Amino acid sequence: MRAPVFATLALLVTAALQAQTDTTRKTRPDSTAKVAKLGPIEVTATRSEKLVFRTATPILVIDSSAVREVAPNGVADLFRNLPGVDVTGVGPNQGRLVIRGQRGQRILLAEDGIRLNNARRQQDFGELPAITDINDVSRIEVVRGPASVLYGTDAIGGVVNQVTLQPPGPGAREGIGGSILYRYGGAADQNLVHGRIFGRAGRFGFSAAAGLRDADPYDAPAGSFGQIRLDHNTRVNDTGIRDRNYSANLRWDPTDHQTLSVRVSRYSAREAGFGYVDPGALHDTSGVLVRLLYPDQGVTRATLGYRATALRSALADWISVSGYTTRNNRIFAQQIGITGGLPPGASIDINSQNFTDIKTYGFRLEAAKIVAGRHTITYGADWAIDRSANTDSSVTSIVGLGPPSTDVSTTPTVPNASFWNGGVFAQGDFRLTDRFTLGAGVRAQRIHASTRETPGLPAERSGVSAGNGTVVGSVSGQWLMIPELSLVATVGRAFRAPNLVERYFEGVTPEGNGFQMANPALKPETSLNYDLGFKLRKNLFYAEVFVFQNTISNGVRIVALGTTVSGFPAFQNQNIDRLRDRGVEALAEAGLGGGFSVIGHYTRLRSKNPDGNAPIGDSYSSKVGGELAWRERSGRFFAAYEVRHQGERKDILLTASPVGSVLPAFTVQNARAGLRLPAVAGVTTGVMLAVQNLTDRLYAEAPNTSFFRPEPRRSVVATVQLGF
Repeated sequence: MRAPVFATLALLVTAALQAQTDTTRKTRPDSTAKVAKLGPIEVTATRSEKLVFRTATPILVIDSSAVREVAPNGVADLFRNLPGVDVTGVGPNQGRLVIRGQRGQRILLAEDGIRLNNARRQQDFGELPAITDINDVSRIEVVRGPASVLYGTDAIGGVVNQVTLQPPGPGAREGIGGSILYRYGGAADQNLVHGRIFGRAGRFGFSAAAGLRDADPYDAPAGSFGQIRLDHNTRVNDTGIRDRNYSANLRWDPTDHQTLSVRVSRYSAREAGFGYVDPGALHDTSGVLVRLLYPDQGVTRATLGYRATALRSALADWISVSGYTTRNNRIFAQQIGITGGLPPGASIDINSQNFTDIKTYGFRLEAAKIVAGRHTITYGADWAIDRSANTDSSVTSIVGLGPPSTDVSTTPTVPNASFWNGGVFAQGDFRLTDRFTLGAGVRAQRIHASTRETPGLPAERSGVSAGNGTVVGSVSGQWLMIPELSLVATVGRAFRAPNLVERYFEGVTPEGNGFQMANPALKPETSLNYDLGFKLRKNLFYAEVFVFQNTISNGVRIVALGTTVSGFPAFQNQNIDRLRDRGVEALAEAGLGGGFSVIGHYTRLRSKNPDGNAPIGDSYSSKVGGELAWRERSGRFFAAYEVRHQGERKDILLTASPVGSVLPAFTVQNARAGLRLPAVAGVTTGVMLAVQNLTDRLYAEAPNTSFFRPEPRRSVVATVQLGF
């Protein structure tokens, strides 16, 4: 694999250096740079605006122009073809990012820098990016690697920050504008209608957006993938969605340097499933069917914020205060059908439902001071509490094993509970010389979880509490060898506190393959991460290469207990010694002149338990790909072709995966093109057409193979957008 990868990167470097003499680049330096997947400014890694090139932290930035071009269902679609990132989940609603092999609760999901994670999600699931309207974002920033100093618990593997479009601010033209978007997706007969309106009047700015999406379950193509064979195009059940996104924003600017803002949003979804293929289509003779579905879920958020800049006080040059509340209601349904190993005509059906109501309250205070015109110190505090209440019901029907019987249970799997976390932090960015910048940060954090009295559970399950405190820190350095080339290095310690599900869940697992026992005594995970690399930027050429190692101590993993409960094998979350991920990430992008641009990327990832022989990886082992694009100078036309190859992986976590003991390699290709029509009566029109999975290949993203959920067959996506 290495030879073609380095050859690709070498070709990119050569092409970029040759393109530096192109006269069109000299006259329009940004005409091809707009393709760049790495935006010039980021805030997630430092909490202040800074050039990506001058940031030691590995970070990926995609702006709203790329969102319009790609027409994604969610953030996962935007990052599949970039280094260090994988995807788990299928369908328009369930896609989540995996960063450097870490996923679920080890990834912090944020909106405008405010955490969206809550303590009532399964460890591997994580919060849904879909609760933020992807068509109402200005950019998405992904920090690859831990960021606990600034964000606290959960940011042990990375941060995904979705930055929303804001109302017009001071200096914007007064009046009203907006956009209307319609998108059709052929894979699932998907229809999306989205509208946004914004305006400015005096010191006030406002915006509002709404999106309505309906999609049916999609089909996967016929073919082979490892030991799986589909004889014909096959329905991937429960991959449709009926969801709605609404938001409203209001800002008041009493002065040019002060802003008071309010944002209210609502997300609702029906029939959002994890996806499954009928066992018969998979030639599966085990006689077990597992169906996981959210019949109904809703998230309502409200945020009140104040920001002041140009303070010039002894303590701060700017200050930001945010208070927020979230209510997350959802129903989780689980259906397990068992016929395998039973007499003919016999069956066991388990149907259960969990209703969860989570209320979150929190605040974030931060400020920054510029010292001596070249050093920036950012400091602050944050605190949040989740209060979870839930009810459960389960109906087990047995037929053919004696007289038919039905057992009804209303015993909750997780007690009603609370989880709060809070901390104080400080991070400095010190420009010691014109060429060397040192970054250093520290956070002190406290976490506390406690169960409450819960109907259906014995008294001893209430009042079970656990508290943890920790201190984490990070140090980074960047040395500008020459103006175009910098060496970067980071080392940092991060942590993740076990959530309510990991500590207190007791019952049949969502996948139906075991019975999970509670473990309130779980310790927090801690990690030690190293990054070493370089960044190169010359005119319209950018490249970066990072090698990293992230070692998680007291890693929380599900462990077999060797016993059975209610006929199921018993498991429990336990702290194991260490989990270690090592990898290499490379990215290069260049403007080639004449409107052409190219992007190439490569990732190598290896996961293991250094203290044992059992494999722990369930992501890819290698990924290589790129994109060739052309954009007309005035921005009226564009066309792009992308390809991604993921190599096979032998050291996978679940050797009982239906695809076999090896995760197969696959190659997927996509193409898209668009045009912007001349304005008529002040209305602009943009049209985009894309073909996804050009070769109609049967494949599944690596995390979706143990519970096999393939991607859609070849399909067309068409988008029309009007702006006024």
